[in-house]
Amino acid sequence: VLSKHYTETFDLLKTVVARRDRLFLYILLVIFIVLLYMSNPSVMSDWVNSFFSSKVVGNDTTTKMTPLIDVSVIGVVLLLGLLSLSHTYFQTVLHIERQYDYVYQLEDNLGGYFNNNAFTREGKHYRKYKRKFSSWTRFIFWYLFPILYLLFIFFWLWFLFTTSQTPIGYKIVDFLITVSILVSLGLYLMAIIKRK
Repeated sequence: VLSKHYTETFDLLKTVVARRDRLFLYILLVIFIVLLYMSNPSVMSDWVNSFFSSKVVGNDTTTKMTPLIDVSVIGVVLLLGLLSLSHTYFQTVLHIERQYDYVYQLEDNLGGYFNNNAFTREGKHYRKYKRKFSSWTRFIFWYLFPILYLLFIFFWLWFLFTTSQTPIGYKIVDFLITVSILVSLGLYLMAIIKRK
């Protein structure tokens, strides 16, 4: 029974790891789009509005539509997407770390029945033969990415309050969303540091 539970737990863990990897890529994609937005907000607005116009009007070039989406709304939507993805990513990473601890406990329990020669793929084997690439990967995900993300957030705040032509109401909303991202990032970093 314990062996079956171990197998199911490990399979669930692999699924969550795949979700974490997808979330990481989605965050990078949204950051890229935000950087494009920051480079020229009006071009992003024109692109989005022309896309919607083509869907509504079709190939009729004589009909001109008024822009549907203001450039400031695009910034808010991008930040909300980034907040959602980031928060879910941070939760998923912390969940994975807790699950690995649980898998190690299961391996210890199961190993006792097999003279510690079985069920060692994640626990003893990993700890004994930990490779430099695994350490490098951990460094990238636990330290480098959060630091670069933090720099990106500060760059966004600088853009928001110095370069952006966004109305004050949108700036307040953008700022509150950005603070929420910073809170999630801070809580994530505190949890990661505590795990050390």
